[in-house]
Amino acid sequence: MELSEKHIAFIENNLTLYGVKNKDLREDLLDHICTYIEHQNSDDFNALYQRALQKFGGYSSFQNLQLETNYQKFAKQIMTFNKLKFSAGFMVILLLVVSLVFQMMQWPYANAWLLGAIVIAVLVILPVHFYASYKKSIHKFS
Repeated sequence: MELSEKHIAFIENNLTLYGVKNKDLREDLLDHICTYIEHQNSDDFNALYQRALQKFGGYSSFQNLQLETNYQKFAKQIMTFNKLKFSAGFMVILLLVVSLVFQMMQWPYANAWLLGAIVIAVLVILPVHFYASYKKSIHKFS
């Protein structure tokens, strides 16, 4: 069956109505549904559309896909925050060790290295940690 722009717009509006808010996910589902319908031999759009919906799990499945997409995006954000915290923590430890060596050898700028470690800890690690904790409290997993 050949789909018209009216059919495609109808499918996209239905996906939006049934809770698929993510644009990329909606485009993927639209593409899969349209491909399924176009490869069928029947000319009855409504029957083919209902069969396509059942094949892809129905409307509740679309909402579950939307939730899973949101969870994956959130997990990716948290991983980025954790990598940033790890890198900044490594820099703090490195600066603290250098500061300690400078202190023990009584070389100049030992306090500057220590101050650099404190600044990175206060301006990078703490805000990222608290922001990640805030985001986790918003997205509580069931």
